[in-house]
Amino acid sequence: MSGSTNIPRVKAPGGGVIPDMLHDEIAGRFADAGVMIFEDVLAEALVAGLHDSYGAAYANYHQDREFADALVVGDKRTMITIAVNGRFNDPELYANPTIFPVIAKLLGDDVILGSFVSVTSLPGSLDQKPHLDMPLLFEAEHVSPELPSYSLTLVIPLVDMNATNGTTAFFPGSHKVIAAEAPDTSPVAPDVPVGSALLFDARIWHGGTPNRSTAPRPVLYNTYQRSWFRDTVNFMSQRPLVMDATEWAKIPEQHRFLFDWARPPQA
Repeated sequence: MSGSTNIPRVKAPGGGVIPDMLHDEIAGRFADAGVMIFEDVLAEALVAGLHDSYGAAYANYHQDREFADALVVGDKRTMITIAVNGRFNDPELYANPTIFPVIAKLLGDDVILGSFVSVTSLPGSLDQKPHLDMPLLFEAEHVSPELPSYSLTLVIPLVDMNATNGTTAFFPGSHKVIAAEAPDTSPVAPDVPVGSALLFDARIWHGGTPNRSTAPRPVLYNTYQRSWFRDTVNFMSQRPLVMDATEWAKIPEQHRFLFDWARPPQA
């Protein structure tokens, strides 16, 4: 398998934004591995507030059962659509000044925020089978490895991702190979502490690791897409993005292009 066997990590100099001159280099490193960790990009106080808001609004989903408006994505794992409101309506989340320029470099200027969800792993969850989040484009034609990225997911942990709480194991470089199953190699299961974030390509093989703690492990999933792409697999029972006209009005003008495709009525 071509590509990196490690997950590259990026940290902006001095904790600020990444200089424009480095965007091409970082995008190239991501394109090689298909996954990347951005260190210390969100303030601890911001993430603590998100964690509290998440618990207040969505704790009722912390049950090992099916829901009409959420998707079971594995053993004791549920994907919930997060309404873009309150603390979740924050440019630091959907247009982070350190990460978003790299996303735009990879997906183009017409990038959209295709979905805004969480994936929560409950205590006692087991290893998740390695998988792709959606079928490959032009799967029968076997051209996927030659295509540029068309869908990227930014994972923002609300609690530390590690061997105790659970993390996500990746097969770096596997987005460059057409295969019916994950590579016969050992995956990389990184620690991603609160305040950091992880970006991965939709074509990369990955799977969650067990939650051995006594508390749920929620992570936010921001999925960015080229404007013409839609996920037609994971949102049969729930909306990919939820926002009302009041919250739309709070989005800075320069970021509204991310949400134009889902602009609410009367907004």
